[in-house]
Amino acid sequence: MVKIPIVKLIAIFVMAVALILAGPVSVMSTVGATPVAESQSVSVTENVDVWERSPLTLRTTSEGPTTIVAPRTFINVESAATGDLPLNKRTATIHERNESINMSFEPRIGAGTRALAGDEAQLLAVKLDEAPTTEGANTSDIPGSLRDVLANNSNITSSELLDDAEGVGAISDEGELNASYTPESGGVYAFALVTVDSGEEGLSVSDGNVSVNGNVTVVGVEQAVVQDNASTVEPTQNPVNPGDNVTLDVATEIEDENVTHAVVLVKQGELQQQSSTVTVSGELNESFSQDQITVENSFDNVSGVATVDDNISIAGVNLSTNQSIPAIGVQGLFGTVVSEAESDADGEVIHASATVVSADSDANVTVETLDSWPNGAYQYVHVAVGTESGTINSDTGTVAISPGGGPDNGGSPGNGGGPPDNAGGPNNTADDDEDEEE
Repeated sequence: MVKIPIVKLIAIFVMAVALILAGPVSVMSTVGATPVAESQSVSVTENVDVWERSPLTLRTTSEGPTTIVAPRTFINVESAATGDLPLNKRTATIHERNESINMSFEPRIGAGTRALAGDEAQLLAVKLDEAPTTEGANTSDIPGSLRDVLANNSNITSSELLDDAEGVGAISDEGELNASYTPESGGVYAFALVTVDSGEEGLSVSDGNVSVNGNVTVVGVEQAVVQDNASTVEPTQNPVNPGDNVTLDVATEIEDENVTHAVVLVKQGELQQQSSTVTVSGELNESFSQDQITVENSFDNVSGVATVDDNISIAGVNLSTNQSIPAIGVQGLFGTVVSEAESDADGEVIHASATVVSADSDANVTVETLDSWPNGAYQYVHVAVGTESGTINSDTGTVAISPGGGPDNGGSPGNGGGPPDNAGGPNNTADDDEDEEE
């Protein structure tokens, strides 16, 4: 099934993170590393290039307290004749503030990195008020200050540069580099790994503004959602009958404000059996538009019910609008279920429902199921976001759906279907073997 997405979190994320670097420029001409070949990069400004394989190389390797296995996702950039390349993002996870987010830059299928061995690298970490979206995707009117670079996409709360002093040095002979970043608060974070092609300094950050001294190339991009605290979620009954509501008793650490509660409920083991392919047509340049992106899923429909309040969003994605996005990250998972869920779905389906409502910080949140749902363990993911502060809380657990469930047939909290499946690790699967293209 092919749909035109309204929100394209991955493709626009690559462009948007790169555009963060289009700040005030101070050029210093010195001899530097051998840059990525011009035929393999897109020039964003006079001093900033983006390697066309940068969406593939940098990945978080640590799992947060809230994690769910995601479908395999591929990207196909037609102008670069990439074919379908795996994004190597097998889990949607929410990290914890004040705990390290570990990242690895390494060769991936379709993205050989050994040619960058010895290059000095820097990691730019940016906290966003919300995730980049497709609104305002045209980049022809990019202004010169960091504050305005992502106008109509996202506001930047803070920027931080990790360099030699923070353990980010040169790329190894194997084309690899490991780095970690410890966020001090919850939110949506974007990461850009750059190599310094010329200039003594490369990137620098001062008062939230990013400057480029010389020339740099973005060789890796990644994003992460971070929670401030954990929420506490308990099913009011467990197991439940197919077709009965699943009601979750939710308590958060958010105080003195309304909260957006988002819950997705999905049958365990189904997501990891599916795939999504993001195809980027046309050229990646200043005229890049949302019409160039399509998403094709291996499944036909989502069998479930979506209950969403008007004008409500989670981590920058407005879930009250119709959208088709790949199930990449927490936002993508919610967006896919909300946009695709149908009570009479047929064909190859995922059994999942979602509820997104505005309520008090502590509330009962109800998710609908269908009579046609098969028996088994279903994983729920709860995300709470303060409507004023943006504070994020989350939790995950399981509930069993089976005939004879419910309060009158032995159902009680705490006897769900066990821990979530892990599908072999945070971002890679056994068949994601290295297959470089140098």
